[in-house]
Amino acid sequence: MKKTSTGRKRAFLTGGALLGVTALLTAAAFTDFANLNIGNGTDDSGLGGNNRFNIQVIGTDDKGLPVAGTWQEANTAAGVNIKVPGADLITPGDTVSVDIPFRNESPALSAAINFSLKDRAGKTSSPALAAALRYTITLNGVAIATNVTQSAVSALNLGTFIHGADAVLGVSISLPDQGSAEANNALQGQVSYVQAHFDATSVKP
Repeated sequence: MKKTSTGRKRAFLTGGALLGVTALLTAAAFTDFANLNIGNGTDDSGLGGNNRFNIQVIGTDDKGLPVAGTWQEANTAAGVNIKVPGADLITPGDTVSVDIPFRNESPALSAAINFSLKDRAGKTSSPALAAALRYTITLNGVAIATNVTQSAVSALNLGTFIHGADAVLGVSISLPDQGSAEANNALQGQVSYVQAHFDATSVKP
């Protein structure tokens, strides 16, 4: 009886040992993997890494005077102030003007830019003066609208600017003689509230 019992135990031990070896062989299989980072390797590369879109206009100080070599966003409905020399003193027969540098500051995207003259938010212009004023718009010195009303300066196509490109928009404002002293004097004390509006849409290069 003892020999029979010992034989069975040895058989069970042998079977268990074989199962253990099989498990060890399975656990020791070779593995490998590969990872690819979407991007070109620069610090900010990845999905959307270069899709920042940004248009800027010349910077101005607290008095609205343009500051050469500086830039600002001006991307609020209220906008920022830019002083047009002599605009507050304009009388019939006068013309005043200002140059507005602007640029596409986007790192990669191009920008299709339009320009309009709009009414300032929250302000109401004097109808007679607003109707009397005439505007001439230039792009890098070339006229793109000449002696027109404010409403005619709407979505003027300035072109498509590659990233980093800049230009200068000129705005001249004239108040023509109204033909009589009475008509000219009727414009005294009137105010027109106008906003220069750049509208840009991104374009893939």
